[in-house]
Amino acid sequence: MKLTDRKWRAFNVTDIFDHIQRGKRLKNADHIPGNWPYVSSSGLNNGVADWIQPTDNSRVFGESISLANSGSVGTAFYEPFEYVASDHVTSFHLENGSKLVYLFMATCLEEQKHNFGFNREINEDRLKRLRLMLPIDDNGQPDYDFMSDYVDQQKKQLQAKYVSYAQKQLQTLGTPKPLKTLSELNWGYVYINDIATVKSGKDIYARERVSGDLPYVTSGTSNNGIGYFVGNDNKSKADHVISVNRNGAVGEAFYHPYTALFGNDCRTLVLNEQYEYAPFFIAAMLRKQKDAFSYSRKLGTARLKVLRVMLPVESDGKPDYDYMEQYVKNKMISKYDKYLQYLRLTGES
Repeated sequence: MKLTDRKWRAFNVTDIFDHIQRGKRLKNADHIPGNWPYVSSSGLNNGVADWIQPTDNSRVFGESISLANSGSVGTAFYEPFEYVASDHVTSFHLENGSKLVYLFMATCLEEQKHNFGFNREINEDRLKRLRLMLPIDDNGQPDYDFMSDYVDQQKKQLQAKYVSYAQKQLQTLGTPKPLKTLSELNWGYVYINDIATVKSGKDIYARERVSGDLPYVTSGTSNNGIGYFVGNDNKSKADHVISVNRNGAVGEAFYHPYTALFGNDCRTLVLNEQYEYAPFFIAAMLRKQKDAFSYSRKLGTARLKVLRVMLPVESDGKPDYDYMEQYVKNKMISKYDKYLQYLRLTGES
């Protein structure tokens, strides 16, 4: 099944969804901790920004699509659960909608995000005029059967790749080994300059970017900081390094075992001791320091070199790389096992 095999037509959202409603404003100070997802305008984690208890003034929605009106404007998520919606999102409910159809429709909605931005949010008037392209049947109506079948096909193809990858990783990682718990370890402060060489990145401006397959790491918080995939090349190219954001999401850190380019809004750490998995542990501990930095207190080369990070240490005070290596391997084995077990339990594998 291919998207190009179908005829498409533009539909007004008010003609497709039976209920469209914006959430209600709820100040952070009024949040009561609970177990209900609070969906706002974040572009991560299905837009879930907090876990709260609904109040009399809350606006609660069931299975639907949430569309960010501001913040990450135009980002759409399928919400399979009941949730409390902030006034920064609008809920789109589809009569007789299924999970697979909702997933297809959410993608179609998000295709419109390029029409909006920080200075052009989705207000009520723009929402009423919002149109989306959908595949149609012989009668010129939305072809929901095709949408469902297409998503199911894509899901099965991707799932087969994930299962194959997880199985190969388990073969590579071997069996988990018993370790001390984190609370039983000796911990100590370690200066970055004592365990790594700090290098600067090099910006590739928008007008210079060439489309390609090489990851270009900027200063984001998701996707390992990868902002683009480019065909450029420069002196920042490296692999098996940790990137630390100097600007933007200051202090975020990611390990890159693959070859990538790095912008000047991040720094790269070339560790003195080369391990395959321990760098993931070190990157996680580096992220623990990010609260000490901000937009007005950036994490440049000089500060990064003298930054102290807490790590498991041996009796001589040197980082216990062997422990960190096996700890990460054990975690990975556990995650891959749980994923495969979940598929078996749900009958999806």
